[in-house]
Amino acid sequence: MDELFKDGPFKDGPFKIGDLARQSGLTQRMLRHYEDLGILRPGRSEGGTRRYSDDDLRIARLTLLMRDLEIPLDTIAAIARERRGHATGDRSAAAVAGLLGHLSDRLAAQAEKARALRDEVLRAASVIARCKGCTRPPSRQGCPQCPVNAESARNDVAALIWQGD
Repeated sequence: MDELFKDGPFKDGPFKIGDLARQSGLTQRMLRHYEDLGILRPGRSEGGTRRYSDDDLRIARLTLLMRDLEIPLDTIAAIARERRGHATGDRSAAAVAGLLGHLSDRLAAQAEKARALRDEVLRAASVIARCKGCTRPPSRQGCPQCPVNAESARNDVAALIWQGD
């Protein structure tokens, strides 16, 4: 997982909640919520203070990334808790594998949508680049032969750019 977070070194744990919040990019409130959901399981000092580990930091950052990808918290929490709900490794492995399979399918679908959108963006950018140096007004009336005008009929990003005329 370290390869997901190449944003520089972090202080080694154990961390207090404020330290973890600063290093993870999450609020203290969110960290407590993740603990309530079973995503994070910090240790405690003799006085009861939460003591987060380096693994907790990695899990907090992973959770933030997963949320950025619109993976629901209940899905993340289910993955975090599932192993503990089984008496044998075999049952645990089967259950966790099922959850990870669903997550993988969801991410693959999101990746496909992102690739398709990126292709549209790149095609629109390529057409827009042909307008560089054009002295005509950037509108259907001002430049009826504009390549963006033609592209907007088949490219939603170009239509977004060209709308309103």
